[in-house]
Amino acid sequence: MMNFRKIAAASKGRLVLRYFTEDKPEPIHPPALDEAGRHLEEGGRLVAYYTGRDSRASWRPDMPGPVARAIGVDPHKMPRDAEMSRLFEARRADTGEPWSQHKRKLSGFDLVFSPHKSVSLAAEFAATPAETAAMWNAVDRAADRAMRYVAQVLGWARKGAGGGDGADPGAVGWISFRHHTARPTLPIQDGPGGQTYLFDAPVAGDPHMHIHNFLMNLVVTAEGRIGSLDSRALTDARVKEFGAYFQAVLADELRRLGVHIGYDADEQAVVVLAIPEHISKAFSKGRQQILNKAKAYAKDHGLDWDGLAAEDKMDILRDAGAEGRLGKMKIDERNIWREQAAALGWHHRTAMEDVLHERLSDGERFDRAYEFAARHLAEEFHTAAVVEHEKLGMYAARGLIGTGIAGGPDDITRVVKLLEERGIRLKGEHVALVVGLFDEKVRVTNTAQIRIEQSLAESAKAAVRDISVENQPPVPNCTICGVVLIVALPPDAVIDALLIHTPAVANRPHNTRPARPRPTWPVSRFCGWRLCHKAQTPRPKHTAAAR
Repeated sequence: MMNFRKIAAASKGRLVLRYFTEDKPEPIHPPALDEAGRHLEEGGRLVAYYTGRDSRASWRPDMPGPVARAIGVDPHKMPRDAEMSRLFEARRADTGEPWSQHKRKLSGFDLVFSPHKSVSLAAEFAATPAETAAMWNAVDRAADRAMRYVAQVLGWARKGAGGGDGADPGAVGWISFRHHTARPTLPIQDGPGGQTYLFDAPVAGDPHMHIHNFLMNLVVTAEGRIGSLDSRALTDARVKEFGAYFQAVLADELRRLGVHIGYDADEQAVVVLAIPEHISKAFSKGRQQILNKAKAYAKDHGLDWDGLAAEDKMDILRDAGAEGRLGKMKIDERNIWREQAAALGWHHRTAMEDVLHERLSDGERFDRAYEFAARHLAEEFHTAAVVEHEKLGMYAARGLIGTGIAGGPDDITRVVKLLEERGIRLKGEHVALVVGLFDEKVRVTNTAQIRIEQSLAESAKAAVRDISVENQPPVPNCTICGVVLIVALPPDAVIDALLIHTPAVANRPHNTRPARPRPTWPVSRFCGWRLCHKAQTPRPKHTAAAR
């Protein structure tokens, strides 16, 4: 799946950094360099990386040169804390100057790709480090391809106010952070009225592979112009499509490893079938209890939690966690997970069972993905007359999870085209899809819905004919003052939709003012002026108040 959040340029970069790096300090001595000036990684970090235990940052593997120069980094060297802290504030990593002459409200977006819990458990409980590394490599490859798809869609530098003068394609860059655990995420406010930051509670969490990608709000065109990402494309349906694309690529990677896979219950993610469903559901943590314990810890030390700066709150969480005040410590989490598995009576060795998956032709893949997408789109039309066109891409990508997505984003386009060409089956009837522009968005309806609306339009025309002047009764007079009413009595079906027109000033009763018409006007036939209104309104009965 994929979710995202915005990173404000006004944020304190060092606090954002603590969240992304899970508050781990950077190495005091940077690794040695080779002849090309690239960092030589130590064996320990490589092992940690391939087994998912390393949460330090890494640049986009093929960081474009124009982007690297625009933000002031050397992509051959590992990111340093000071550099990333500046980038989180939309400033150059080397000089601290703004990376664009135009002020940025957002420095970037945190795009998070995460597999189903069964994939995380299969990697964590694998019998060999090699299988753990293979599972992590599958997730890495899927996330990298998904980020390239995101870059392809968002990497357009807009021109003019709000992009009114069009947009140019360009290069983008990101920083990736690999996390292996899901811990309760706490919202930490930076003092009264300050910004709110996220911080992982320093307690034992659950196995949960996920990769954070800080996509910088910067696009460098071929001409060297620096613009902003086309963030308007981050619609709800498109975000879900990106997440489905990640899942489809991951499914292909797991097939390559011989893993027995299937859909989750919602048919939105790939699952490892070697992991029982009840095991996947057995790991969860709450956050409110931890937050309350942190506040109590601050109070014990004579501190007012609400008045503290965000960095002080994070330090308290770290200290309270080190003392065991928040629960079991994260340093013990792997032992805790195995104790939990033993208590559940579950023992796992491998998910790589040399499963031979059916080989499908492109035509077969597209046909099956179309059937999947058409079925889900029909369910959408059961409760909606019109849907956003982008949802077709979302359902197409989810359909390709089960069939393979060897052609990348082009496969999604192909399945969407099949939906538009073939239509869908809705309530036992084959209907065609109709695409059009509505409220400046491309939307989709179907021929069955159009027939319904045409029928309603004909009924409305008939109703108008029924209330024409020829069919109206004689124009009535006010039953009190005798003034001729300007509006004739309408039929009962449209009484509530009409406004009452009061008589001209010269014709209204002497010394009165307009009054709000009573809801019963069409029945009582009064002209709407206060004197008549008063005459038509029953006197209220006065009763003694209860004592």
